[in-house]
Amino acid sequence: MFITMNPYLELVARNLRLSACRIATIAPLLIVAAAVACANDSADDDGIVVEVGAADAGIIVIEGLTSPRGLALDKDGNLLIAETGGGRLLEVTPDRDVRSLTTKRLPHSLSTGPAGAYRAGPSAISLLDGEVFFIVGEFLGSQSARLYRITDEPGYEPVTPATDAFSPTENRFSNPYDIVNAPEVDGWIVSDPGGNSLLAVDRDGNIQDYVVFQNFGTPKHEVPVEMVPTGIARGADGAVYVGSLTGFPYPRGEAVVWRVKDLNGDGDAMDEGEVEPFVTGLTTITDITFGLDGTLFIAEFSSDAKTVFEEGDFSENASAYPGRVLRWNGSQLAVVADNVVSPTGILATESTLYISEEYTGRVSERPIK
Repeated sequence: MFITMNPYLELVARNLRLSACRIATIAPLLIVAAAVACANDSADDDGIVVEVGAADAGIIVIEGLTSPRGLALDKDGNLLIAETGGGRLLEVTPDRDVRSLTTKRLPHSLSTGPAGAYRAGPSAISLLDGEVFFIVGEFLGSQSARLYRITDEPGYEPVTPATDAFSPTENRFSNPYDIVNAPEVDGWIVSDPGGNSLLAVDRDGNIQDYVVFQNFGTPKHEVPVEMVPTGIARGADGAVYVGSLTGFPYPRGEAVVWRVKDLNGDGDAMDEGEVEPFVTGLTTITDITFGLDGTLFIAEFSSDAKTVFEEGDFSENASAYPGRVLRWNGSQLAVVADNVVSPTGILATESTLYISEEYTGRVSERPIK
């Protein structure tokens, strides 16, 4: 599957009071072809080591999917997959049996991509108090950009209000991407690249700003670059961590994993010292996850995102310029999975690292050494 620029983006960006550049960066895959040409940064990886076996091919858990993304494990050890292009939440048992959690296709945005042939559906999964919740990103269509709960039918019901281009900017999503359980707000914290923000969502579906990231400048680019928060996870220290894709032109070495903590208990993390860089020098972060021992894993989408979306078949381009997954041990970055095609979701257990490879339509696994 490949995704390209949505013809509705410019209009919707105007109605939502978001920059067209930001929308072009985040929809529908979060990274799409930008209409502005820009030279790609050269960079080296000083200080990043490549672990033995990083280039080994992973074991395929499931393939033939349409844009798999968010991953989770349920209490029985089943792997849950948000198939954003297929509009499904899939359950894969340890024996590799597969079923959908609902009997009908989940909500999705208006058809997108070439000839309107593709959908943007569920992108992330959360399990809370025995229930399954999922995020639908995008903001096109009355059922998109919402948090939903799986019900017993099996079906689903919305938790947050509907989003459309004419809704007030308060108490709504723009383009939610990932979610983490958050007892400190009696609900969840959601990364919203469309608003360059993290949002606090309570169990009643009320939404408020938790963090708003500012644009930043780099010596090589005159135009400010947007932060674009993506994958989000809870650390063993109780803080929330979030990776940044960064906006176009995806400058190498400028993506950051941020540590976020509400230190004064006022319900947000917008005061001094509550948002700090945790790992720097990264590029196009799409997801992060912690292992059981506290090790942080980081997915980088591509070695050259600009070229991937420049022309031709995006799937072929992504294979030519693959991404990777790194490990941060507190002092050093190391590549643990190299030549991974378009990784957008990662999940670590005690012994296994799962990776969703969106443009190849598969989820693979690798041993954690």
